[in-house]
Amino acid sequence: MKLPEFSPEPIRDEDQPGYQKEIWRPSWRCFCCRDLGIVDPHLARLVMPEYNSDRDRNPICQAPGCNEGANWLHLRGSIDMRFTAAICQELDRINREDWRQATQQQFERYKKQLYIATDAIAQSHSFAISNRTPNDEREVQQRKAEIEAISPEQWGEMNKDYLVGSNKDE
Repeated sequence: MKLPEFSPEPIRDEDQPGYQKEIWRPSWRCFCCRDLGIVDPHLARLVMPEYNSDRDRNPICQAPGCNEGANWLHLRGSIDMRFTAAICQELDRINREDWRQATQQQFERYKKQLYIATDAIAQSHSFAISNRTPNDEREVQQRKAEIEAISPEQWGEMNKDYLVGSNKDE
């Protein structure tokens, strides 16, 4: 049997040509349990500071509208049902706000990086201009004056001759 030949499929989108970086946004609906049904350990520690997810019973999410905790009810001996709907709702609110702030901070970092990059380009451009010798500057000004002196009719002729194509050869 002749084996088929596949092209590789990169895992990371940023390795693809034309990739534009986006700020990642979670897709889960419940920020208390991240749609897993078990309260996220860092949130559980807000209610139980000594909580250890490797040792302690898993707190089940009971946030309003989140039914993922029901998937764990068959494990009665290893779940903690003390987190009420109100507690889970507050943990959801806290985590949503944390994500909003993290996204805002990341956006500000990207904005600052963009500013630094564009500023560096502008400085390199102004550096190139400021490095002109008096003769270079005179030549630039002379070329500029020559271009500004071209009449609209001459521009039209040049357009026909160089950009559109000349009919003189026909």
